[in-house]
Amino acid sequence: MVVVLGADAATIAPALAGLTSVAMVINPDWESGLASSLAVGLSAFLADDSCEAVLVTLADQPLVDGAALRRLIAPFDDEHRIVASAYDDTIGVPALFGREHFDDLIRLTGDRGAGSWLRARQNEVTRVPLYSAAFDIDRPSDVARLR
Repeated sequence: MVVVLGADAATIAPALAGLTSVAMVINPDWESGLASSLAVGLSAFLADDSCEAVLVTLADQPLVDGAALRRLIAPFDDEHRIVASAYDDTIGVPALFGREHFDDLIRLTGDRGAGSWLRARQNEVTRVPLYSAAFDIDRPSDVARLR
């Protein structure tokens, strides 16, 4: 597992330091937007030829659990190479991308991440209803809604 750290890397890194299955990579260009973090994370897998796909998740979707991710991974095969969460009349992350899409995703720029890329390829995307992904934490008031 690769965790991409940015603005608060110095604060978050110690919490991950003891996890042997977690590799941390720093995005020095985090201020340029989500796409740069996606590129840094995907680049960490390019050297591993055995990596067939990457599951992209976000830390601000606390209701997405292991069961939800397993449902997302299940349809991935040779014919379904892009699998994305479907919620709130959109498709987005978490999403699973076959290796053949890494180069396109690495070239994305700005603060849109993979969402706009997915929506531009709707006919290629296998959608998995994942309503837990609709809730994300952007403000302190969002945390209060968890209780």
